[in-house]
Amino acid sequence: PKPEVRARVDELLRLVQLQGLERRLPSQLSGGQRQRVALARALAARPRVLLLDEPFGALDATVRAGLRNWLRRLHEEVRVTSLFVTHDQEEALAIADRIVLMNRGRVEQIGTTREVYEQPRTAFVASFLGPVNVLRGAVRRGAVCFGDGLEIPAPDLAPTAEQPVYVYVRPHEIDVVRHGRGRRVIPARVRRLRVLGPEVRVEAVVAGSTQTLDVSLSRERAEALGLAEGEAVDLDLRTLRIFPDTADHYSI
Repeated sequence: PKPEVRARVDELLRLVQLQGLERRLPSQLSGGQRQRVALARALAARPRVLLLDEPFGALDATVRAGLRNWLRRLHEEVRVTSLFVTHDQEEALAIADRIVLMNRGRVEQIGTTREVYEQPRTAFVASFLGPVNVLRGAVRRGAVCFGDGLEIPAPDLAPTAEQPVYVYVRPHEIDVVRHGRGRRVIPARVRRLRVLGPEVRVEAVVAGSTQTLDVSLSRERAEALGLAEGEAVDLDLRTLRIFPDTADHYSI
């Protein structure tokens, strides 16, 4: 019946926030608005599951960010299970309740956004989700040793036999300190400082080596430290994730 159809159309237009635009031609809609129309058409059949295959792929970054927030709110209202396919890590973390991370057709990890970000099970997961520093070394005598003389103690979980490993540490998991103490505090020199809005990115070279680490600090923290390029500092590596060349790994 026409009244029911009209009511359903009005409901869908409200859901996708396009009230008043129902008479516009596709050419008169923006890219973001056309994506909302496509989603409204999919919802019209009241599906039990929605498949969204990179729906925002052709849109610019600003529009994508706005649509991510909108889609999350819409999903909470409609309560339809959705399978959202994306290669954009930020998009996945912003929208999903649970993430299935695949690599070459193989499932690497399934979990909540927090689980896959904070407790990656493989090196691929650790490197895919967010910026990360990667150091290659080997475990010897309770420490991770690097070819240029750098050592990071790892007494708790390090294997007894020498084993090549990759060490992953995210920029925000490193703090810059002065005269630091601790088993994971290493000396370094500030090579470059970059202000990126509310944060400051510090590019630091580990003393006596060629290893470079990116560090993310709040502007307040950076200003309190009074950092300057060329200055000697200490780096506190708060969280490390160590992945042997085998499928096994451990975190310390």
